[in-house]
Amino acid sequence: MIDLPRKDIPERKEKNIADVMKRMNDRYRLTQKHNEIDLVKRWEEIVGQLIAKHTSNIAIKGKTLYVSFDQAPLKNEMFLQRETLLLKVNEHMGQGFVEKIFIG
Repeated sequence: MIDLPRKDIPERKEKNIADVMKRMNDRYRLTQKHNEIDLVKRWEEIVGQLIAKHTSNIAIKGKTLYVSFDQAPLKNEMFLQRETLLLKVNEHMGQGFVEKIFIG
């Protein structure tokens, strides 16, 4: 028996679940939020336990990372070390993930 394609059912463009998820992320612009969640999960691995403990907020807008700390001396030190932090984040998350860091 030969199966002929049915004309009443439209052909699907997606071939697997990865294609469907990629199209959904692109359509609803969820990729940036997924990246932000992934960065928050990896933050302690990137900066260490002490700095992660005193981090109060992490956000990504475009290619800019916004990080807030709850202690002024740590905030000042991280401001001075932001280039090193930029390299560490890009090392863990992928080259070109973040281009600028704003310490607040």
